[in-house]
Amino acid sequence: MTLGNTSDGLNAKVDQAEPWFRAHLRTLVEHKTVSPGKTGDDDIRAGAEAARRLMQEAGGEAELVECSGTPSVLARFTHPQPRARIVVYNHLDVQPADPRRWAQADPFTMEVRAHPDREWLYCGRGSTDDKGPGLCAVWAASWALQQQLPIDVTVLWETEEEIGSPNFAEVVHARREQLDCDAVIVSDTIWPSDAQPAISAGLRGSLQAILRLRTAGKPAHSGLVGGAARNPVRELAALATAIDGARFWHDGVVPPSADELQGFLRSGFDLEYFKSAHDLHGLETDVPLEIMLRIWARPTFEVHGLTGGHMGPGVKTIVPDEAELKISFRLVPNQDPQALGARLEQFVHALRPDVEVDVSGFLQPYRGPTEGRVHEAIAAALTQATGRAPVTVREGGSIGAVPILADLLGSPVHFLPLSLPEHGYHAPNERFDWKQAKVGMTAFAEVFRRLSA
Repeated sequence: MTLGNTSDGLNAKVDQAEPWFRAHLRTLVEHKTVSPGKTGDDDIRAGAEAARRLMQEAGGEAELVECSGTPSVLARFTHPQPRARIVVYNHLDVQPADPRRWAQADPFTMEVRAHPDREWLYCGRGSTDDKGPGLCAVWAASWALQQQLPIDVTVLWETEEEIGSPNFAEVVHARREQLDCDAVIVSDTIWPSDAQPAISAGLRGSLQAILRLRTAGKPAHSGLVGGAARNPVRELAALATAIDGARFWHDGVVPPSADELQGFLRSGFDLEYFKSAHDLHGLETDVPLEIMLRIWARPTFEVHGLTGGHMGPGVKTIVPDEAELKISFRLVPNQDPQALGARLEQFVHALRPDVEVDVSGFLQPYRGPTEGRVHEAIAAALTQATGRAPVTVREGGSIGAVPILADLLGSPVHFLPLSLPEHGYHAPNERFDWKQAKVGMTAFAEVFRRLSA
């Protein structure tokens, strides 16, 4: 990558970087870094080593940081007299991908397609979540180093984000000195629409649980025991309905402020775009503000699966002996996931004492800053990169590493979103695009320039 000696001509340098971006994104996507525990971890380690080499070639002092799980990748782009110290966090692990649901034959072989508006589409698992956005920050960190900007940029890529960052605190503790910073910037979030840049100001937390119920020693013929035997599938379905109608998981919610609501209304949220981007055939409400409140500012309860009894084709007239219900909650700032887990167990056992409640994971919510030097630099950088001032919204998802970084480093975590709803987080046919990549590279470079001034 050849860069100039001044910050002039940044846009031209970004335009020339497409071959670099394409080649390195292909390398990252084609390493099957599926989250730990879902397949073998050899591919994650190989992908982490490829990322380390990439960052080393870009000018960083790069290393793998081991922990009890799979390693993180850390690279430092330093200046002898920095005026600012920034950590940029992204993650290298990805969700599994079922090729039967994808337009391309292999989700881990990146395909590049021309597009009339987005210029180039980079198709493949991990392209937007989170390898493409992460690569934008690496390019900008290398640019800042070449320009000799007085700023230290540390790039940190985790490999366990998709499973809740269970060992990430070990990484932060192990490299606490190198991670000392003025602020953390995260780009693992999305804009509400392709036309309106946005800055996320909060993440929801989450709680995951599995409810199990066994009511007999074996399945039985429904003609012989139906009406007398308990049916665990039906009971867990009724339990899900009861949880959905309960109020205990709404405790502690603080409504968004008037200023936040104005940001929501200016976000460019488009009902038809939202439905099309996520391939939704229907919604629980068609009121745009109500949807924004539900996905950004309120807790939610979702059922992810109900298994039990005959799962094959046709009907087999049995009463099942056991069933399992997979659920989760998304929680907003000021809610405590662990306290909610205790409330869930109390609620379930009050209705069905013999249901086993296995709370399998907690992620804390996070409320980010919406003022100060770093926030202002991000807002100005996105304005320069897109020609439009960003709005402030919240993020519906959860990132376990964010509260860990905030707590252990004692530094604020800011967001510079780059992905779009249509890019397909966790979905089939995931993609990133060159138009957004140019925004990301330009915006990160401009943030680093402004913070070094």
